[in-house]
Amino acid sequence: MNQKPANTGRLFYMQNPMKKSLLSCALFIIILILTLSAYWPGLAGPFLFDDFANLDALGKYGSVHNWETFRLYVFGNTSGPSGRPLSMLSFLINDNTWPSDAWSFKYTNLLIHLLNGVLLCWISFKLLRFRQTESSDATLIAIVAAGCWLLHPFFVSTTLYVVQRMAQLSTLFVLLGLLLYLRGRELLATAPRRASIWLTASIIVCTPLAILSKENGVLLPLLILVMEWTTLRTTPQPQPAPARWWTGLFLVLPSLGIIGFLFGRWEYWLAGYQNRPFTLNERLLTEGRVVLDYLQQILLPRASSIGLFQESYIVSQGWLQPASTLLAIILIGGLFISGLLLRKRYPLFSLAVLFFFAGHLLESTLPPLEIYFEHRNYLPTIFFFLPPAAWLVTQAPRYRWLPAAGLLWLGLLGLLTYQHTSLWGNKTQLMQVWAARNPDSVRAQRGAAIELENAGRPDLALRQLEIAIQRLPNEVELHLHRMALTCSYRPITPQELEALKSVLREGSYNFSTYHLLETISDRIITGHCQGVDTDAAHHLLDALLQNPTARVETGPQRQIHHLQGLLYASENQAALALQHFQTAQRILPDIESGLVQAAVLAEHQFWNEALQHLQTLRTLLKQGTTRRSGKIDYPAEIEHLEHLINQDMQGAGTKP
Repeated sequence: MNQKPANTGRLFYMQNPMKKSLLSCALFIIILILTLSAYWPGLAGPFLFDDFANLDALGKYGSVHNWETFRLYVFGNTSGPSGRPLSMLSFLINDNTWPSDAWSFKYTNLLIHLLNGVLLCWISFKLLRFRQTESSDATLIAIVAAGCWLLHPFFVSTTLYVVQRMAQLSTLFVLLGLLLYLRGRELLATAPRRASIWLTASIIVCTPLAILSKENGVLLPLLILVMEWTTLRTTPQPQPAPARWWTGLFLVLPSLGIIGFLFGRWEYWLAGYQNRPFTLNERLLTEGRVVLDYLQQILLPRASSIGLFQESYIVSQGWLQPASTLLAIILIGGLFISGLLLRKRYPLFSLAVLFFFAGHLLESTLPPLEIYFEHRNYLPTIFFFLPPAAWLVTQAPRYRWLPAAGLLWLGLLGLLTYQHTSLWGNKTQLMQVWAARNPDSVRAQRGAAIELENAGRPDLALRQLEIAIQRLPNEVELHLHRMALTCSYRPITPQELEALKSVLREGSYNFSTYHLLETISDRIITGHCQGVDTDAAHHLLDALLQNPTARVETGPQRQIHHLQGLLYASENQAALALQHFQTAQRILPDIESGLVQAAVLAEHQFWNEALQHLQTLRTLLKQGTTRRSGKIDYPAEIEHLEHLINQDMQGAGTKP
């Protein structure tokens, strides 16, 4: 009966609190090193997908080299309502121009991930001490829980996807907010004035910082409220809590404001769904299955990931279409209710469940976002491993196999993460694997084709596109990509152009195709697309304007008229170029694109037309109907461009 425990689990049985805490800290250092090692192969990977749309701003003005370019870069992002300036600022740690090398960006992301793990461990320890868990046990539980989160392969796509530094930084400031709040909570009994400073700072300092990194940082008051209600108000011995007025003002009121904002903007959300291939109702039904899939991958990590390309995720058309929709909603609802009902009996379980759902409130409900992204779980899951870690440590003396199982689990997570990151570090293989796993994803198929092109195998790239078109014959983007690739080495035939027009008129098209259209237009204008001149390009764009999507959605209409204007400018047809640019602004006003249009006109020495277009932009600004990007001073930009145009006209001896 007094048999000595096996060495594997000695840490879990150790009676000396000091030695137990020291060995626990050693275990955490090992976990951090293991995390660093598991992620290291992935640092060699490429920039991906949205990285280009966000980071190319580093080179938009040549480089970020003075105050003006700094201001335009940091405050000019349009990824979200806040512009995410803190996240944009953080990218300057790695480079101030574009193109750049991805390694240092990914390395910084990994360091942020490790820092978040340290903060999570600290927060978990403080929470457990609030619940009178013995200090050495609390240390070990916090380390095991944070270790599971750090090593979990589900977060590879957050850490190694450079642009998701936005999600990482938002999580970082939320974690800091939780930590400051817990520090204030500790001081309430002995130093209430100091406590109020810490408590208030957790909200008024960390919430704005989190929001300026990514908008879901606005959830911090709600997340603190969840933590307070589930674990801090259910401690074995009652402890001083923040005053009711403070809780109401800083936690309850902001939380109600978030919920009111979500459910009070139906018309705004509905308008956003015009540019999505699914409706609001379909998204809400689908998210039940999506969230259940998230949970499954967290609890049962997979040996492989389907990657970033999730636009082909099957959308639920009704409660039973597919049949798993209703089952998923029932299971999700049951889990949420259990989190509410078991608050006093299993507070850590309640914290993990309710924090998870609160963390998904913005990105998995009403806003017209894409259906599925793994990075949305980075913040919501921070407490997910706290209940099993607590059970493992407290039950270890009873079940002698538990410590070995826990260490084996951590090792398995590290091994799976290493397997994932090894793929992420191989650019060509990564795209080929994602294309194979996502045969219905246009992005995945095009990504694989692009990598084959870059590897000097246009024949294989074309074959990749041909196979994809056979499976997805109505996807406009695939047909356009095939034409762009083909015309680089042989002329496009008239028959091929006619076939393409037919697809453009009737195929599946959305506003994200614009970047490909812009690339093709540039090639045509510069004469690098054999068999397709500007006249043929006009006919292709005219066909696209007849597409059902373009007929009803303003975004694609504006894009097409903008491209028509670029083509006419290249043909020295100033009046037609101006006409299409102004049509684009009338359909969907956008001052930034309008400035580009005016600059294009001026570059072709259509100075009067450029000045006329600037006047149109001034009128749109006064009307207040135009889209604004970040914090750019548009009146000043218009005035500056107008001044440059007038200088050019004077230099050429032309009067306005």
